Amino acid sequence: MSWLQNVLEAARSRRRVEGRRERGIHSLSASIARARRLGINAIIAELKMASPSGFRSSVNPREYIKYVEGAGASGLSVITEPLEFKGSYELLSQASKIADIPILMKDFVVTEGQVHDAHVLGADAVLLIVSVIGDEERLRALYEAVISLGMEPLVEVHSETDLNLALKLRPAMIGVNARNLNTLQINYEQQERILASIPQGVLRIAESGIDSPERIRRLRSLGADGFLIGTSLMKNMETIKNFLHA
Repeated sequence: MSWLQNVLEAARSRRRVEGRRERGIHSLSASIARARRLGINAIIAELKMASPSGFRSSVNPREYIKYVEGAGASGLSVITEPLEFKGSYELLSQASKIADIPILMKDFVVTEGQVHDAHVLGADAVLLIVSVIGDEERLRALYEAVISLGMEPLVEVHSETDLNLALKLRPAMIGVNARNLNTLQINYEQQERILASIPQGVLRIAESGIDSPERIRRLRSLGADGFLIGTSLMKNMETIKNFLHA
């Protein structure tokens, strides 16, 4: 069984979170639009403790969150997947008590229970990965569940097939991930092709492999409105200043 299959199997049986949301809703799409009006790049800084590609981090989450927010990040992505990414619901709960910027729960969401948990824990947006969810009806049900709780879905695509399925939802935001979830390889050409083909009126978020101001400028020229950056910032959070003003 692959790492991805293991993760998805565990996600389907994730224990539900009890309690009520304590944090107000912060709009990620509005925050991205605000950054553009101010003439800076909309950076979604990711809090990622590990990845199946071998990355590991010892960064203090509180220090990281306060730094990227103070520097001008438009949003915070918190990975909550525990097996391969060493994330947790507790990490999201902690982040929701620290951050005043929108928070994206980044996980392999396949059940309405996970959407409920995201809301209770303080997430403002939820990642929905088309290739992971697969079925159009299931994707729509999860998409509508996110919206029904006042949060925003970020629909992630990896291929033209994914994009065609995503566009049927008429989403406000689409994330284009350069990394293949099965091979973990980066494919910039495919990401650029998909970004350029997303219709006007949809916020386009470039994900994965963003490691330089030059890369941001290239993605922006193809229509990217926001940039989700993990590894580069986790290795050196101070580089956000270069990304913001690339």
